[in-house]
Amino acid sequence: MDELAINGGAKAKTVPYNQPNKYTDEERELLLEVLDSGKLMGPGGKVADFEAEVCRAFGVKHAIMVTSGTVALQTALAALGVSEGDEVITTPMTDFGTTAAILALHAIPIFSDIDLSTRLLDPQKVREKITDKTRVIITVHMAGMPCEMDAFLDISEETGVKILEDCAQAHGATYRGRFVGAIGHAAGFSMNESKQISTGDGGFVTTNDDETAEIARLFRDKTYLRGQKLERGVQPIPFFGTNLRPTCLQAAVAIAQLHKLEYLVARRDQIVRRYYAELGDLPHLDFPKIADNVHPSWWPLAIRYTGSTPTRDELVDVFRAEGVSINTSMSAVKNILRTEVIQKRKYYPLTDDIPTFWQNTTYNPDDCPNVDTLQATCLRLPVNERYTDEDIDQTIAAVKKVWAHYF
Repeated sequence: MDELAINGGAKAKTVPYNQPNKYTDEERELLLEVLDSGKLMGPGGKVADFEAEVCRAFGVKHAIMVTSGTVALQTALAALGVSEGDEVITTPMTDFGTTAAILALHAIPIFSDIDLSTRLLDPQKVREKITDKTRVIITVHMAGMPCEMDAFLDISEETGVKILEDCAQAHGATYRGRFVGAIGHAAGFSMNESKQISTGDGGFVTTNDDETAEIARLFRDKTYLRGQKLERGVQPIPFFGTNLRPTCLQAAVAIAQLHKLEYLVARRDQIVRRYYAELGDLPHLDFPKIADNVHPSWWPLAIRYTGSTPTRDELVDVFRAEGVSINTSMSAVKNILRTEVIQKRKYYPLTDDIPTFWQNTTYNPDDCPNVDTLQATCLRLPVNERYTDEDIDQTIAAVKKVWAHYF
């Protein structure tokens, strides 16, 4: 048996992971086109071009580009009719941007637990959280894995509650033949540096509903009516909106990144299929359950370690000593329910006064035990389209080496 690297043995992962620059000649060429045009501001130009390409790529009627994934969700919530005091159900295992988008509208986030086998929001548990104040359910396609959308659409049809897809980590994923982002009443995507499509920061809303799209376009642009040849000084400003407009520079990069998405999804799928095939039978490893006819757009693969000795955190140290890039948490915040902002309902930085809309809501920090269980047992195997076959060979060899030592 090979000696573990943490005990002085040779590393199983002998070369660094291959990660060449994800921004290449196409991004440069499109950026130069924008600079040469002399027009950097949207919402026309390359912004409109990107929106049109998103519609074609994802099979959706409307796309509205904004400045981040967080404000994409905020814009979509506003366009779906969410207002002060409304309840929005989602998972506490997500980027805080999901929750921030709700609070920005003075709506009330309601947290529901996940299904431990899928790592995703549990439709039955969500159903139990619905009240007469519930307006929207945000289905977070966590780590690129699509939620059980048929079940959520059934809930929507029965209750009238609308479905907003959080696709921040799921660009290019499909659910029963349809791209995520084209299934619910609207969707929000992120284009943060870490996402499948990256502009450094950015985002976009998708919807098949004309009215929702029109409201979203107004909301991102201070409700200015563009392209209607209005005389200066006569903008009507029909409701409150803010400036969430992206630039054509961001859009130029987004177009080039979108062109790479099909390869990215396919390559990541190849890597994850190898993990399932070559590591899926190891004891004390639990892989996510993926429904039939569902094709994720993988992020790092969220497996669970179900053993007790060594501990999960001890295993992480062992893997890192072997040269394996491995992480433990599904999100920057393990459980948003347990944060100070939620437990104290601390909305403003310099006062503890609770805003009126939030005063009658309390949160049980233990209300989502499956989230806590997953975060305490999660091991995230590295997945990236730029990794070579050698990278994956050595990662798999490292896992088998560590498992042979302990089990």
